[in-house]
Amino acid sequence: MAFGIMFPASLAEQATSVILVLALLWAASSVLRSKSIVQALPVPSGAEWVWGHEKTVFMKEPGRACREWIHIHGLTFKIKAAFRVGHDLPSYFIRQADFTHPTQAPDVRQLVLGDPLGITHILQKKVYDYPHSEVVRPRVARLLGQGLGWVEGEAEHKRMRHMVSPSFSHENIKAMSQDIAVASVQVIDNLTLEVQGSSDGALINVLDWTAKATLNVIGRVVFLHDFQGGNSDDAQLILNARRRGVGPVLQYAGFLTLMLLRRFPILNKLPISAIQSQGLAKTVIQSGVAHEMIRRNEALVANKQLQQKDLLTRLLSAHSTGKLSHEELLEQVVSGHETTTQTLGFTVFELARHPVVQERLRTELAELGHEPTYDDFQARLPYLDAVLKETLRLYPGLPYMERTAIRADVIPLREPVRLSSGELISALPVLPGQVVLIPIIAIQRLDAVWKDADTFRPDRWLHDLPPSEALCTGWANTLAFSDGPRSCIGIRLAIYQYKVILTQMMDRFSYSSCVEISAKVWKNASLNALSLMRRKVFNSKSTSML
Repeated sequence: MAFGIMFPASLAEQATSVILVLALLWAASSVLRSKSIVQALPVPSGAEWVWGHEKTVFMKEPGRACREWIHIHGLTFKIKAAFRVGHDLPSYFIRQADFTHPTQAPDVRQLVLGDPLGITHILQKKVYDYPHSEVVRPRVARLLGQGLGWVEGEAEHKRMRHMVSPSFSHENIKAMSQDIAVASVQVIDNLTLEVQGSSDGALINVLDWTAKATLNVIGRVVFLHDFQGGNSDDAQLILNARRRGVGPVLQYAGFLTLMLLRRFPILNKLPISAIQSQGLAKTVIQSGVAHEMIRRNEALVANKQLQQKDLLTRLLSAHSTGKLSHEELLEQVVSGHETTTQTLGFTVFELARHPVVQERLRTELAELGHEPTYDDFQARLPYLDAVLKETLRLYPGLPYMERTAIRADVIPLREPVRLSSGELISALPVLPGQVVLIPIIAIQRLDAVWKDADTFRPDRWLHDLPPSEALCTGWANTLAFSDGPRSCIGIRLAIYQYKVILTQMMDRFSYSSCVEISAKVWKNASLNALSLMRRKVFNSKSTSML
């Protein structure tokens, strides 16, 4: 027999009312507490009335402003946004958020988060609660298509990642290794001929050639397409489109456009050159080569004449079974070779400036005694690994990461932050709509963590690293490939093709610095500026990795 206590209806109603009032008071106090903490975070001086702190971030070299502010205020602080816009809730997520309209967001400042514990919380534990902002997401779509890097929402992202990830497994990359070597050496052979045919000490744009090499590799092993060493008509269209797309972004007009986009996202749809130029390469790929790739391989997939190892075959199979629409299929066929291109370029730049490092790397490769195999690249070339890690520490492909909270959250902090009241907090409440800026390049160049942080010194990776709690938890304790469920899915391919291409370049050439060009190699918030190197033939006899 069950027993219970019966209250009169009036008492029950009163109790319910009391509980409801207490709940509302608690919620209101939490909101007020959140607002007071947001407003009480340290804010750097020098903000402009219109541009806030964002113009300073843009005009200085990548990460410099944030490093200076971190030195003064610590790892967590706020900066004033341009046009007093500090919230940026993507309209796609408004219905999922804790409020119904983004104008209810709490502040006009952006949260700058350099704290490793807080960053890990966002990228590993709560990444689906912090999607790309309405400024960043259209830019991703223009550059890379509406594929894995663009899609938001846990279910949709996991669905797409599940389709794509098997193509980038260790097993598949190893199976691709011979094709990667073939595609790479095709370009390096052409570069050798170019250098041999020019005068000694000729200036050659290294990024023109690393772009050809990485595009040739991606075409061969990911999309089953021959870019003819980067010299085919479609390859030239893609490379020229990428080159044209960089210029407007690096100019002051690019900054103005970015700030206006933050305030008026509808501008993404207008034919503004600084905006639409970012999508030139994507348009070239999807209007031409993508259709040809799909048409050529659809029949082979239907007849089961291709193994499901490369990405295009898997995508076509998913399309044929209705798991992927035709539009989604087209959005996936966009080459993502640029970050490896610039990483190779910056490696050559630093090797030219540091001849001792260059010779040590060359010695390690020579002492191996044979052309490196897949297994050699994984475990037997530690200095090559160190050179890659040091390059990506100094020159991450993405200098900053911008996310927007769509739900109320509390971010844990390793380093407590002192509020204007004098109170120290080690957990930071944020409300929906709060923009979070993660200054990747700044935290990877902090002297407090890395000592001589601006110095290219691969040896640091062969000895004791800084304490783990002071570092992020991504690949090699960096955010070069992001971290967590939304980290770069092609990391294994990117690392492997980098090692193959650089090894072949080291076998053929030596590099020396050109002073007048080395003075400024990168510009503003982009690392896409072209770096020119002076180089001569190291080994005039063409050697092949085949």
